[in-house]
Amino acid sequence: VGLGAAFWDPLHALSKSFVTHLGGPGLFLGFFIPDGFSVPMPVDAFTTFGLVGGMGFWEVVAWASSGSLIGGFVGYHVGGWLRRFQWFKRLYGKRAAEMDQLVARYGAAALAATALTPLPYSLGCWAAGALRMPMSTFLLVSLLRIPRVASYLALIYFGLISVTP
Repeated sequence: VGLGAAFWDPLHALSKSFVTHLGGPGLFLGFFIPDGFSVPMPVDAFTTFGLVGGMGFWEVVAWASSGSLIGGFVGYHVGGWLRRFQWFKRLYGKRAAEMDQLVARYGAAALAATALTPLPYSLGCWAAGALRMPMSTFLLVSLLRIPRVASYLALIYFGLISVTP
């Protein structure tokens, strides 16, 4: 609450600037990049920027969800491609191995867990692609990103998570 109070004015100004300069395409990229390429960016910060910056709730959900879905589709293909390289196995080591075990053992349920929770969705997509999960299953489970985006944004919108002092 103290940080929110201290940084409310800069957060509000940044959010307005974000919406003015980047708008929906900025939200799209804010989800596409981390969900496709496993870049450690806090995706929910972008929905906050959109909402606080003046975009409508459903507009934010539409842009963010589309970025996430397309990013996940790219991530699926990235996983299949990267899996061929030994350096990839060393770089992601234990974390990738854990995701592989979840997908191998639980399949769609493991991908659903990454789609709905703060677990890295991109790594779930990479593992699904590397393990050749059927594309139809992958796409169907990935649709869970829409209610995930909407529900996290609703927590902010209805004041259950506060971004204001």
